[in-house]
Amino acid sequence: MTPPGNSINQSTTPSPSLTGGFEPSAEQLARAASLRRFNRLYVYVPVGVVTAVVFITFLYLLYLALFPPTEETYLFLSGLADFVLILMLLPVVLIFGLVMTAVVGGGIYYNFFMDEADRPISPAPPYGRVRTLLWRIDSLLLLIVLPKLRHISQRITKPIIQFNGWFAYIQSWLDSLRRLVIRD
Repeated sequence: MTPPGNSINQSTTPSPSLTGGFEPSAEQLARAASLRRFNRLYVYVPVGVVTAVVFITFLYLLYLALFPPTEETYLFLSGLADFVLILMLLPVVLIFGLVMTAVVGGGIYYNFFMDEADRPISPAPPYGRVRTLLWRIDSLLLLIVLPKLRHISQRITKPIIQFNGWFAYIQSWLDSLRRLVIRD
């Protein structure tokens, strides 16, 4: 049975390519096959082996943690966990060391070896871009927020000051009454 839309009588002439006419050369096909072999051999296999070793180690640690046969197992687990931690931290340290070296080297190259005209970033203001931005934000806050803050703080503090004034008045009046009643 044929799918709908297909006729039983198909022509034997070759149909044009559906990809639009580009046909890779034999050399390009050979390079693509070589790249696939390289990726399989030098990328996928090592990643798979490392993943398998890590997964098996994880399962073994889980088994030992759940069913410890002796007290020495805890010492072994601690040592193995330290080993795994060191192995996982080595690439991180190396990558960030390379990144920091590149950043410092790029900064030194940019500041000391690159000509002013060739620099992609324009020279910074005399006090720096960040400090200038913070100064602008500070002046904006002083112009907009500070007057409103003063007005609101006066409205809040006025009743508190009045209450404290009345409280001090009553306290001093009671002290004076106490001194009148109890003459020292």
